[in-house]
Amino acid sequence: MFVIAQDCEGQTPSAKISDNQVMRERISIIFRETLKQGEHSIKLNGGRQVTSLTPVPPPSWCVDEIRRYGDDAIPILAEYLSSDSGFEKHLAMRFLGLIGGRGVVEPLRKVALDDASSSFRLTALLWLSVASWDLASPIIRHSADNDCSPEVREKAKEILLQHVLNK
Repeated sequence: MFVIAQDCEGQTPSAKISDNQVMRERISIIFRETLKQGEHSIKLNGGRQVTSLTPVPPPSWCVDEIRRYGDDAIPILAEYLSSDSGFEKHLAMRFLGLIGGRGVVEPLRKVALDDASSSFRLTALLWLSVASWDLASPIIRHSADNDCSPEVREKAKEILLQHVLNK
């Protein structure tokens, strides 16, 4: 009896592209479904219907799926940080923060330091506070010292202080 074994170091490039496309499509579906949960239609007096959006946390199965993708999902999620939709941008930051680790620091850094919206900068700082601290702390410190928004500077100082107190 003969046994043939093959050692596969990794996937072929075409398999990786295929897996990446499947992951990209799944993430897109997760975003659409999560955002759809926050949609509410309201009928006004004139009979006109208006849709309002409320941010809702993603269901646990979505969070679990994104976490399973791990670092491979980071570039895909980072693309949503450039979205014109604030809901998508917030959701992307949430998923990046939930993945955590070193890989999420750079995309969140770009938002924390460069986004025009103080709300987005603040959200990015909050998620950076649970990422790789050795990489995130200089970004948070920079925001504490230099952000143009007093609220962002204060929150960054609180994050730094909280980290010292939790040590």
